[in-house]
Amino acid sequence: MPSKTRIATALAAGAAVLAATGGSAAATTSLLAPQAVTGPTIPGGADGKPHELLCPADESVHGGGFSITPGENRQLDRWPTDVLESRPNDEATGWIVTVRRNDCPPEGAKGEPRPADLTIRIVCTDGENNVGLGG
Repeated sequence: MPSKTRIATALAAGAAVLAATGGSAAATTSLLAPQAVTGPTIPGGADGKPHELLCPADESVHGGGFSITPGENRQLDRWPTDVLESRPNDEATGWIVTVRRNDCPPEGAKGEPRPADLTIRIVCTDGENNVGLGG
């Protein structure tokens, strides 16, 4: 149970907010829900070259990642994925991924290793929180 001192402090803080807003509603914050964006699968995209997925216009990237999959009738090789970069771009409007990973034909089949397929996924938000005073 809160102490009398904590209750008094909370009441004083509430009164200060009301005084600052002229007795009207307290400051409000509207949060815009983030949206997930999945880019197209890039055949052979795990080639060690940078690939970028951008957010829709007027949105900022909140986070990102990627997945590696083998091509059709192939399997990922046994070596781990070499992640060279997975980060937001300089303007924070998209995500850059540079990875290296090969796929290969199934055991006993003919063929050479080649870069696996890459899919980039990002979470975008519509700018920053909008804070305004009621009144």
